[in-house]
Amino acid sequence: MRKVLIFLVLTMILVSVTVPAQAVIPALVGPLAALVSVLPQILAVVGIGLLAIFKTGTYRTLFAIAWHHKIITAIILLSVMVSSGFFLYQMRLPHADITTRVSENFPSSSTNQSWVTFRGGSHRQGHQKNHLGPDDANLLWAFKDQGAKAMDFSSSPAIVGDRLYIGAGRGSLFRTDGLIYCLDVRTGAVIWKSPSQQQVFSSPAVVGGRVYIGEGLHYDVDSCLRCFDADTGREIWAFQTTSHVESSPCINQGRVYFGAGSDGVYCLDALEGKEIWHYPDLHVDISPIVVDGNLYFGSGYGQPEIYAVSAESGSNIWVKSVDFPVWGSPTVSEELIYFGLGKGNFVESHQVPAGGVVALNLKTGEEVWSFQTEDAVLTAISFMENYVYFGCRDGYVYALEAETGDIFWKTSVDTPIVSSPAVTRDSVYFGGTNGVIYCLESETGDMNWWYNTDDVAGEIKIYSSPAVANGNLYIGSSDRYLFCLGDVVPTN
Repeated sequence: MRKVLIFLVLTMILVSVTVPAQAVIPALVGPLAALVSVLPQILAVVGIGLLAIFKTGTYRTLFAIAWHHKIITAIILLSVMVSSGFFLYQMRLPHADITTRVSENFPSSSTNQSWVTFRGGSHRQGHQKNHLGPDDANLLWAFKDQGAKAMDFSSSPAIVGDRLYIGAGRGSLFRTDGLIYCLDVRTGAVIWKSPSQQQVFSSPAVVGGRVYIGEGLHYDVDSCLRCFDADTGREIWAFQTTSHVESSPCINQGRVYFGAGSDGVYCLDALEGKEIWHYPDLHVDISPIVVDGNLYFGSGYGQPEIYAVSAESGSNIWVKSVDFPVWGSPTVSEELIYFGLGKGNFVESHQVPAGGVVALNLKTGEEVWSFQTEDAVLTAISFMENYVYFGCRDGYVYALEAETGDIFWKTSVDTPIVSSPAVTRDSVYFGGTNGVIYCLESETGDMNWWYNTDDVAGEIKIYSSPAVANGNLYIGSSDRYLFCLGDVVPTN
């Protein structure tokens, strides 16, 4: 009887902590995902318990226990309620402010290089200057944190020197939180990792030996933008908002700019994390960009609008209303700025899907051209020479004339694309929501190669955007793994 009681208590507690996570955009990890990762062990326990339960006379014994031992029954019910409350409470518990320094044997990263914003710079090309990507799809390494049960790398990597920086979401049976990683680009070895109180979708900016990254998803509040030492992972400062920071920061002339959900946009001193100005009363989740003293960003809530404000003071320069929500982070050519537009979100299309790209005059905000698509364009637009490249939830990748918006080519990959492309002078790299990594010829849109991550990770999705450096491609996935593809295995 005692064994049966113990089994019942454990089973009820397990059931009580498998409450589905609230839907997010994009969907990262939750307690249910963590449960799945340890499901074999749980099934073994359940199997043993079932053998005990289905012995002759067990049901009669259970009823007798419930009736004659009301106190024990009450304890079981109370344990269920307490464990449920413990789950909710743990979701909000802060982490200890510690950094795990995994190896002391790595040389310092170069402070002469930088990755100033999402996709590396204002052209959103996703690579270090003049670097090319792989010509073939060879898996060089796949990083998986052995100490975490459920992980999500929907953040996009930043490459500076020989180091890769990325954020992650992490799930356990009792809570969700996040981590910021620094890895060696040659081997995938962890140099340092630092905990975050909330899951991380924001992608890092790396400037002057510092890493800037946000935390929090759509349901989170009191989220922070954090600044770390790029060499050691030591937290230098944290700036708290009342909303969430899905936005990736932009660093320019000693200032850091970022969207903070329903808080709007902040400008901070990059050295000390002190507020310089705040643009409130709108919801911003995309990564802003600074060009010639102006800051550009957009909102996908209420009346969709695109804003140009003074980077110095936050005062309005111009505001432009558009037809669809503004989800694609802005990209700049010489005189134009491009935004991806569309209904829906990273996880699913709208019931009446629609979207496109709009190109505006940088100085006036006047529309120069627009291009309509069958579904949402949630990616950043990549600009390379005379063309802009982007993926769409309609399953196509597009190349348009940058000045006119005329179509150059489009290629179907038959899966929604929310991964912003990395574009070199000869190739376009991106991930699909089917878990496949693609490389297209930039001049024609022809398929150069593709790599199916199912071979390593099983069925996953890719929301992360690739980074290209030293002939290799780096990209995260929705389930545990961060991949490095290249032509040859690099030597240490």
